[in-house]
Amino acid sequence: MIVTIDGYAGSGKSAVAKELAARLGFSLLNTGAMYRAVGFALHRAGIDAFAGVRDAERITDLLADFTFAMPGHRILLNGEDLTAVLFTEAMGRAASKVATFPEVRAKLKAEQRRIVDDGDYICEGRDQGTAVFPDAPAKFFLRASAEVRAERRVAQLLQNGQPADYKTILVDIRFRDRQDETRSIDPLAKAGDAVEIDTSHLTLAEVVQRLWDVVQQRRSTASPAG
Repeated sequence: MIVTIDGYAGSGKSAVAKELAARLGFSLLNTGAMYRAVGFALHRAGIDAFAGVRDAERITDLLADFTFAMPGHRILLNGEDLTAVLFTEAMGRAASKVATFPEVRAKLKAEQRRIVDDGDYICEGRDQGTAVFPDAPAKFFLRASAEVRAERRVAQLLQNGQPADYKTILVDIRFRDRQDETRSIDPLAKAGDAVEIDTSHLTLAEVVQRLWDVVQQRRSTASPAG
């Protein structure tokens, strides 16, 4: 069974997906981490993702050899564990940028479908219910106010011993929202049959419970009678 969780950066997708996967005994596919890994790999290869004109041919050649694996909560690219270097503000910006590249989206959608083939997965990202798994039996879309999301990010960074400026992060979140919503390919949007949840004033446990209830209902509906 495939369960998709899409939504805005900082809306709680990753934490909710992790908790729901553990509770259901499903595997977890963090697609945002895959885009971060691509951003990191391009940077390491000397490719400027923010250049005025991207080198699409070189990027396509590099992508051709990419194979992802996501054991546990780690992100492996061609067998190399990149988990420790991906979850920074810089990699978040890089992920949003490379997600606008058609060649990157095509490659990662194919990898995501390969990874979850015939498995039970919670698939978390921006386009899982709309573009990658449109036939998933349970879809969710999470949102929260930009101000709440900025507060959450500040708290997370400070907890990890990293510097954090609320105003800068708020501006960055709003910019990334616009970039995700307006990209020409697979823009961030709620699937028509997705359950939408505003997490602004809900606890993690409350959000997970709401998703759990829907998934259990969908599973019982899909089970053969008798």
